[in-house]
Amino acid sequence: GTGVRKEEKKFTFTQVYGETSTQEDTFRDTESLMTSVLDGFNVCIFAYGQSGTGKTFTMDGNDDNPGLVPRAMGRVFEVIGERSNNYHCECFLSMIEIYNETIRDLLSDPKADNSKKKYEIMRDSLLGMYVRDLTSDPVHTASHCRTLIKTGNKNRQTASTGLNDQSSRSHMIVTLTVRTKNLHTDDYYVGKLSLVDLAGSERLSKSQTTGQAQKETQAINKSLSALGTVIAALSTSEKHVPFRDSKLTYLLQDSLGGNSKTLMFVNCGPSQLNASESINSLNFASRAKSVALGKATKNREGEGQATGKASATMAAASRLGQDGGEVTARGGKQKVTPPASPKGSPKGSPKGSPKADGGKGKTPPATPKG
Repeated sequence: GTGVRKEEKKFTFTQVYGETSTQEDTFRDTESLMTSVLDGFNVCIFAYGQSGTGKTFTMDGNDDNPGLVPRAMGRVFEVIGERSNNYHCECFLSMIEIYNETIRDLLSDPKADNSKKKYEIMRDSLLGMYVRDLTSDPVHTASHCRTLIKTGNKNRQTASTGLNDQSSRSHMIVTLTVRTKNLHTDDYYVGKLSLVDLAGSERLSKSQTTGQAQKETQAINKSLSALGTVIAALSTSEKHVPFRDSKLTYLLQDSLGGNSKTLMFVNCGPSQLNASESINSLNFASRAKSVALGKATKNREGEGQATGKASATMAAASRLGQDGGEVTARGGKQKVTPPASPKGSPKGSPKGSPKADGGKGKTPPATPKG
């Protein structure tokens, strides 16, 4: 040998998924976390890692092996049906990508020219960060959600890199907003489930991209670098956390350090060629795991107040805060009347997730099948 001693690195995570793990395994460990959206909680699950390690497979899967997103939609609507005697739920789906630091509405009308439209990130007192003027489709079944998501995926920017024939060149966020009414008390709760498929985290030299693709990789690296900086600042309890350094971190501000139950999957490739990138991903995951989130609270719309159904629900789905702007839905544009100011889990604690009651857990990463 060369006499060079290889340093052994050890990492500890809430849950590790190996090559024999299944899509059902990852869903089972996150199911109760995701369905807590029906009780008025904000929930965010995102996948991080190098291109080609299975992030999109973990989140979307395929027809034979559906991932977290379609499984989440299916289970949420199952629970809605099971609780229909006591609760009434209204659901809205939106889908965006952040491409070259620009937000694109993946569910917008294909006949409309929105290529130059600028979507602003705003803050709402009830739901936190949101994208203004975003298409927000009413959905009543899991199959409707899957159809919309399939449409959105077709509009997503992909390109071939040295690591992946169909590398996602953008970050994608699917958001299901649920407004739940307790039929016995007339209380309203609004929850938001955000499912995030991040672009590949590899370095520029690894991706072997040039021209426009190189520009894309630089933009991706900028936002993921900003994400890393934010995670590092949160993990060391810095007074200033630079959320505004990228569209991604600004939009995910609540999920990273606010009122949310948040879980991260970190995908790694088994190849020795990817060792350095895998170490980078695992180091990132370790920092993320050390971020302590406060106790998540329910988003309560107003006790015993039957706010105007259409306006309040639209406001909940794609809130425009107090500016009374317009929300685009499939039925056209509708004026928003913000609902009353908020006054403020399910049982069981899934592996690889914060405590289901939003206890003072940390943001635990999990490593799924690559």
